[in-house]
Amino acid sequence: MSLEEIQKRVDERTLTQPAQDISPFVDRILQTYGRKVLGIFMYGSMLSEVTKTSTSFPDFFVVTDGYRRVFKKASHWAWAPFLPPHIFHLHLDPQRQCKYNLVSLRRFRRETSARAKDIYILGRFGKRVSLVFARDEQARRALLDCCFSAMCNVVPWTLRGMQGSFDEVEFTLACLNLSYAGETRVEATSKVPKLFSSEKDFYLQVYPRLLKDHAERHGWVKQDDGKWQVVQRGLGLWLRRKRLGWFLKTSRIRGILRWPKFLVTVEGWVDIILAKIERTKGIKLAVTPRQRRHPLIFGWPHLFRLIKAGAIGSPKNPPDKKAVEKKPDIPAGS
Repeated sequence: MSLEEIQKRVDERTLTQPAQDISPFVDRILQTYGRKVLGIFMYGSMLSEVTKTSTSFPDFFVVTDGYRRVFKKASHWAWAPFLPPHIFHLHLDPQRQCKYNLVSLRRFRRETSARAKDIYILGRFGKRVSLVFARDEQARRALLDCCFSAMCNVVPWTLRGMQGSFDEVEFTLACLNLSYAGETRVEATSKVPKLFSSEKDFYLQVYPRLLKDHAERHGWVKQDDGKWQVVQRGLGLWLRRKRLGWFLKTSRIRGILRWPKFLVTVEGWVDIILAKIERTKGIKLAVTPRQRRHPLIFGWPHLFRLIKAGAIGSPKNPPDKKAVEKKPDIPAGS
């Protein structure tokens, strides 16, 4: 497959709509921001029966043509240029809720390119997403190009961390794991096996072909008897790995620095995090009124406890290939 054919495959999969009806969420987002919205992506666990659980809810990325006249609160506008995106929780009723990220097209283009400041947006769009709304054909083309750009740029970052020989499946798993390696998350265990299983054919069509194209142009690796082998040695290899380490470390730092933004944009952020920790890790934290009011000042003991318990962290290494050879369990009632 040529690069043009790979891009068409990415476009096709990105334009495939989710099985569930998410129109009430899309309609509410459009009512809130109107013609400023260029497009809305759905991403995350709800895209597949393999990855979703009984407690999952939809996740969206909202791309606007800028920040002017988008926010009703001055504090939201003031934070917009720093550490994008903004994150909001939307409650239609007690049974229907979603989370959405909001970012301008200009910043979205940068964060899905080789100039990305961190892994937050790049890593998410290095996985399969669904474009559930586009304002017009021009917006649709621009947003699809960003998706393909993200997958292309995940490849060199992943290659910087590869060692010895590896096959196409191992490389694809490493591409999917990149975003988790660059974030400090409540889900410290890897989701990569289920992610891979949910879109196995798609990922194995895209990432091995992008790897081959990169190898032909840059010569970092070569293929021999079905395996890929790191070619460069010495200073060049050391510099590539140091650059990756710095990028992932910077990504984790910038992720933590986003936490104050969540307090501004996400109503009830502390309660949402506490519920997620209890739901996913079975750990119930007793938070004092002072810690609830000022979590970034007085909540650190709880953070250290979670890190010590292995409930929060970064899965820096991709899962072993054997982890994806087992058929994933599909949650009951999905």
